[in-house]
Amino acid sequence: MTDTKTNTKKAETSKVWAVKKYTLGEALLEFQKLQVGAKKSGTAQVTHGGKQRTYAKLEDVIAAVSQGNQFGLYFTQEIVYVYTSHADSSSDVVVRTTVRHIHDDATFVSELPIMLSDAQKANSQAVGSAITYAKRYTLQSLYGLPSEDDDGEKASKPIINTSKPKPRGEDDGL
Repeated sequence: MTDTKTNTKKAETSKVWAVKKYTLGEALLEFQKLQVGAKKSGTAQVTHGGKQRTYAKLEDVIAAVSQGNQFGLYFTQEIVYVYTSHADSSSDVVVRTTVRHIHDDATFVSELPIMLSDAQKANSQAVGSAITYAKRYTLQSLYGLPSEDDDGEKASKPIINTSKPKPRGEDDGL
């Protein structure tokens, strides 16, 4: 509807967005009750075995967590330097994701360092990929979204000891 006195458009009362005044914890609980999962629209070639796997891209995770907006949840992501040594002024690049609520000053924070070799640090594509990875996984962690374990198949295989058993009485070094 349009206010004829000021000639400005105003939202109709029935269309005004209202958020119940949850705390951050209550809002996150309501979001998790939805049992939201991120759509897996990305594909990648697995190095070992040559199979393709699907995964949730950053855009998929953002679309999933955006459903928390209806409960007043929102997030910020920033890249920060965390100094690790005063002796040599070394620092780590860290992705910091913060979940906030519009009616609460409390926050939940997840930080993940970007771990790259010196050669990878010189490759802007590798740096960008590592930052995207950290953004995706810190968001999934804070919102409690399920994620595919990249190494799940490998990790679920039993470890088989192929060494020969030691004869009785031999010192095993313990």
